Amino acid sequence: MPPSPRRDAAVAATLVVILTLSIQTGSALAVLAIRSVGVYQTLWMRIAFAALILVIVRPHVLRRLPPKGQRLPLAGLAVTLFLMNLSFYEAVSRVPVGIVVAIEFVGPLGIAVIGTRRRLDWLWIVLAGVGVVVLAGPSGAVTGAGLFFALAAGMWWGMYLLLAKRAVSGLDPLSVTALMLVGATFLATPVLAVHGVKLAGHWDAVLLGVIIAVVSSAFPYLLEMMALRRVRAATYGVLLSIEPAVAALAALIVLGQRVSALEGAAMAAVMAAAAGASWTTGGAAEAGVELPAP
Repeated sequence: MPPSPRRDAAVAATLVVILTLSIQTGSALAVLAIRSVGVYQTLWMRIAFAALILVIVRPHVLRRLPPKGQRLPLAGLAVTLFLMNLSFYEAVSRVPVGIVVAIEFVGPLGIAVIGTRRRLDWLWIVLAGVGVVVLAGPSGAVTGAGLFFALAAGMWWGMYLLLAKRAVSGLDPLSVTALMLVGATFLATPVLAVHGVKLAGHWDAVLLGVIIAVVSSAFPYLLEMMALRRVRAATYGVLLSIEPAVAALAALIVLGQRVSALEGAAMAAVMAAAAGASWTTGGAAEAGVELPAP
């Protein structure tokens, strides 16, 4: 059956819904692991266990080097993945998960509209900015450090999406996912050693780490690469805009974290800005309007 843009978009939308439910459930579970063994230990378990699972599934990816043109994007992907997850875990150890995910969207939104001269794109920037200001205001649950790490996670997330889109254009999604997780594990292991291995005796946290590795990394990252291969990055950004709502729901069920009506409205503003920026930027590109390269 020949490829169809409409079918690809439908498949990508389904993949995004599944991976969002999976990864945000894992984010809520990660808070429990962080409370037990700490940020660095939880981060290492998520990345290393996921890498191990995918290497078992696809062992041949480590037997030969990827093509020369793919090595730099894959290395960059591993670095951004490590820094994105580290910043995210530092943020959720201080701030409710749903709010962190909403603030994170500033990164991909900024990538989408960087260098823009169109007035409509400034609307999305202002809308997202208002949402973040409300979330970080005196009545919000966001601390200064929490805001810093959430914004950092967003910055690395935006770079991750760009690099991932490039990587899957030359390699199959499973190989990209396995290689980037192996690379991120090499980065995370020395950090774990410096901060001390605190996993012995915390076997419940280790089991939780295995679950987090599957539902937060191995499974959703593979689906993400498959989705990115089917649609434009802008379309993918629109689909991703459901993440803060899913994250807030998962945090409510798993952790009992609640958001106020004002915080919910602010999160909705960021979600609308992220979806709007991705949609209008992608629409202009399709219509032949020259947009600045990210």
